[in-house]
Amino acid sequence: MKKLILAGFSLAILNSCGSIKPEAPEIEVKETLEIPEQPVSIVKVPIKIDLAPYFEETNKGVPKEFRGNEKKCEGVSYKYYFKRNPIEFKGKGSYLEYTVNGSYWMKLSYCPECLSLLGAGTSCISPVVKVSCGIGEPMRKMRVAFHSKIGVNEQYRLMSTTKLKEVKAISPCKVTLFNYNATGTLEKEVKKALKSVEQDIDKAIEDINLRPDMELTWEAIEAPIDLEGYGYMFLNPKNVGMSSIRYKGDTAYLDAYLQAFPEIRLDTLGFKPTPLPNLSDIKVENGFDVKMDITAQYDSLSNILTRDISGMETDVKGKKVIFGDVEIHGAADHRLHIKVDFSGKKKGTIYLTGTPSFDAEKQRISFPDLEFDVKTKSALIKSAKWLFDKKITNMLRDAANMELSEYLDEFKVTVDESLNGEVDKGVLMNGAVEDIKIDFIYPREDALFMRISSIGTLGIQM
Repeated sequence: MKKLILAGFSLAILNSCGSIKPEAPEIEVKETLEIPEQPVSIVKVPIKIDLAPYFEETNKGVPKEFRGNEKKCEGVSYKYYFKRNPIEFKGKGSYLEYTVNGSYWMKLSYCPECLSLLGAGTSCISPVVKVSCGIGEPMRKMRVAFHSKIGVNEQYRLMSTTKLKEVKAISPCKVTLFNYNATGTLEKEVKKALKSVEQDIDKAIEDINLRPDMELTWEAIEAPIDLEGYGYMFLNPKNVGMSSIRYKGDTAYLDAYLQAFPEIRLDTLGFKPTPLPNLSDIKVENGFDVKMDITAQYDSLSNILTRDISGMETDVKGKKVIFGDVEIHGAADHRLHIKVDFSGKKKGTIYLTGTPSFDAEKQRISFPDLEFDVKTKSALIKSAKWLFDKKITNMLRDAANMELSEYLDEFKVTVDESLNGEVDKGVLMNGAVEDIKIDFIYPREDALFMRISSIGTLGIQM
């Protein structure tokens, strides 16, 4: 009898000092919530292109010398030669302006009156007066100006409409001997000769293909962006639009408009580059307004909860409870299963379940219905009923009430750093996130799904 009492007493002591290790909850996935389709995000990417190499090619494609003449028996006959200097390009607003300085000479002959001689045609009845400008002396100066309105077609080739604006002899050719101003005639003839140059300039410009530059931009934007510990950002661009071109000096400024479906993933597995699509008609506001999908493994949220809860102590009916590591065990039917280690009077593990509630205005996540899991309740009732107390769940519920703003601020800094730097040889990306917030949170079986809105700027320089 004494042995039986002693054995029972020993068993009671062992039970009081033993660890609590209930079975983990069985996670039955019954996902019924359909995540709203990700809306298209529009990213406006300012692009800066040095046009000097293209201007050089255009300069090579335009004739450098022009000649003309008109021969009469009676009146003034002339012959001219015009040689241009290299074309000076200057962008101004929505137009490219071309100034062409050059030199000319002009030969003139004058016959006051001609007569028809029988069988010999017409002939001047007095000696022909011959004069010249720019021959036997420095050639005279002339200035010519064009301007071009340039666009881009869907194949990324430039489209040009060039007009001759001005032909002006800086050094006029005036002949006092027979009171004749050849300047007007010369300017008129040079205008006629240069009309074909409009088409020459257009052809040279339309030979310019922006596709190689845009392919570099597309590759840079499409490539995974390393977020240094947060995974990789994929902008997932699908379509490209383009603004009209603006010019300043020898630089073109334009905006590429990208329709994108951004997301963040832990790795780059499965990433495959896609070819640059043809241009589409897309209009946007300044900067970018991105809806980004993030699938975050529960490890990160577990670390946050551990940081906030581990080391916390409470007294339950005179017995100390010290909380340790916290782990998101999984999710089912929109409820998270949370594993919490503890020590003190007893040590072991408890499991709780709760539905995360997200306050989008305050950017705060909480678990208002957090409670012990059924199997944990059963284990506590059998071996440590005193632990089955609302004080435990209330304390954990309060500790799991997390404001996410500071984590978003850290994430924002990381994104900012990742959007700046050389993404390919000769291609620089610069960007800044002005605001970032979570739209909603949805717990899945093995990860937390979040949709994030971010507003900022993004630029490409080549």
